[in-house]
Amino acid sequence: MPQKATDAPQADKDVEALRKEIETLKKDLLKLTETLGKIGEEKIRSSVDEVKEKVVSQIPKEQLEQLEAVKAQGEEAIEMIKQQQKEHPVGTLLVAAGIGFLLGKVLGGKSG
Repeated sequence: MPQKATDAPQADKDVEALRKEIETLKKDLLKLTETLGKIGEEKIRSSVDEVKEKVVSQIPKEQLEQLEAVKAQGEEAIEMIKQQQKEHPVGTLLVAAGIGFLLGKVLGGKSG
């Protein structure tokens, strides 16, 4: 049965209403996905923190102190390297290239 011409404006309104509802649903789904991601991230962080606490609680105090000292020394070394890199960028690049070349020779095995 053919549609009446008067039904066309109503059909257009219905289609537009559906489009708006679909857009709203898309936005809501995006928000829900983001929220679930945040919840999952928080749970993972919490679990990691719990495991970290359990592991740290089993390490003797002396070893923890040594670990902290090594960590501090490593951070100081990194800061010194950063400072050296700022003061002498070309020299730092040449040293890095030289180290890379030597490691390539040592770890590359025999060629030829």
